[in-house]
Amino acid sequence: MKTLTATAVLAVAAAALTGCGNVSFGSGEETRSYTAPAGITALKITGDGSRVQVTATDTPTIKVSERLRWSNEKNKPVAKRLTEDDTLTLSAKCAKATVGFSRCGVSYRVQVPRDVPVEIDSRDGSITASGLAGAVKLHSHNGSIEVTDLRATSASISSRDGSLRVSGRATTADLDSSNGSVVATGLTADRLTARSRDGRIKLSGDVKTADLDTANGSIDVAGLTAERVTAKTLDGGVRLGFASAPAHVRASSANGSIRVWLPGGEGYAIAMSTANGSRTIDPSVHQDSASARSVKLDTRNGSILVDSADHRSW
Repeated sequence: MKTLTATAVLAVAAAALTGCGNVSFGSGEETRSYTAPAGITALKITGDGSRVQVTATDTPTIKVSERLRWSNEKNKPVAKRLTEDDTLTLSAKCAKATVGFSRCGVSYRVQVPRDVPVEIDSRDGSITASGLAGAVKLHSHNGSIEVTDLRATSASISSRDGSLRVSGRATTADLDSSNGSVVATGLTADRLTARSRDGRIKLSGDVKTADLDTANGSIDVAGLTAERVTAKTLDGGVRLGFASAPAHVRASSANGSIRVWLPGGEGYAIAMSTANGSRTIDPSVHQDSASARSVKLDTRNGSILVDSADHRSW
């Protein structure tokens, strides 16, 4: 095990409340900054009640600033750091509060070399990341996640209760929110999977294969370059606007309208089905039942419209 150098600045402020039993409450804050030893090539973070910010840089070492906050000495968080093999692991855990108002958490601001793999599991806090180029795995139990300038080989980003915002590029990207929207604008990927059980999905960029699924929310795709797109929602509308001719499109909604914009200059084999609503194909869209470019649209309750993307009205 390696030893990390650390500097700590401690500031504590106390206040007293008088009531039955004359109970006293306080608040505390502590900031620590340190640099990981040479040879560390991976980062893992787990924590309670924390905000995590990770920024990729061209520096060769990992630099960490952590801020501890607590409401009383009974609830002061414990922050640990461990270097094992080539991995720096940061963890934080709050003690169980026994008196007073409970406020506890550890926030991290970390600079990492650009290609370092990063894995974060935040139990109650947001995550922001920028410029990461290694494998990325981010999860928040209760908080939003925002990733910009992504340059990863693979990215797995999920939140149990929070929204996701992602931009950049990844060979494969897996985005999942149990209760929140998924917004991937300006994203480049070979394969994208986006899931939301209760929230909308919004996508733009250049994605070879996209699989989009929400149980309760709309799906909105604008100016997308893609070969294959599958979009499914149980309760919401679907809007798919393509900047280049797709080879395979499947869109379905149990309760919502579907509108698709297709570029001209190509023929499309189009099939549409709705139990309750109109079906319309703009005359400028070239239909060709023998075409290898397949478009299948299905809703049980809603209208379906196929329009020309040359109108640029998405």
